[in-house]
Amino acid sequence: MKARKSYYNDDSQETQEIFWPSFTDMMSMMVLVMIFIAILAYVQSIYNAYDQAQIKRELGQVAEVKKHISDLIQKQLEENVGKDKIIRGPNNTISVEGNILFDTGSADISEKGKQVLNPLADALAAIIEEKDMSQYLYIILIEGHTDSVPYDNWSLSTQRAVAVVDYLGKANPKLAKKEYAQYLAATGYSEYKPIAKGNTTEALQKNRRISFQIILDDDKWQSKLKEIVEQ
Repeated sequence: MKARKSYYNDDSQETQEIFWPSFTDMMSMMVLVMIFIAILAYVQSIYNAYDQAQIKRELGQVAEVKKHISDLIQKQLEENVGKDKIIRGPNNTISVEGNILFDTGSADISEKGKQVLNPLADALAAIIEEKDMSQYLYIILIEGHTDSVPYDNWSLSTQRAVAVVDYLGKANPKLAKKEYAQYLAATGYSEYKPIAKGNTTEALQKNRRISFQIILDDDKWQSKLKEIVEQ
């Protein structure tokens, strides 16, 4: 007679362990992972916000440097020639009417012009010596502009700009030294960048001018921004 098969585990057999996690454990793990990801995202957002704030501060400082230098030049010129003779143009360019510095058709600085440029030379030297400003400064560009009256206006505008740079170096010998002179440049635009339309006496007088434009060193402040981004 055949023996019946037992459905009971024999005591000698090892108990089989089940390693599959329960559904509750899996859900708990998923929640923990999601919380961890959320924390990482939050921390990253804080770093991003900090970087953006630093970048905004740096850009604001660069813009303030340009404005501050232009303000100093404008203030110095206004003290000597009056506010009505000084024009503030695009990009914080400061212009002084040309007949204040030169006689008609001449590229020789007048005696009145020398009196205007003497204190300006000291102001420019002080600006260059101020590291908070000069660290961003590339060039203080002296621009010569003429009116549209037929003449050799290319030569006249350029010669006047060069004459201003030369005289600034004489008025303050520091500006003739390499470490200062490297921040000065001259160019002429002839009649082709007028600030007043028409051929009235007033318009022609405004267009005959010497301008001071502040050009910042892109490489210096952009490299600083790059450092912030790569931190």
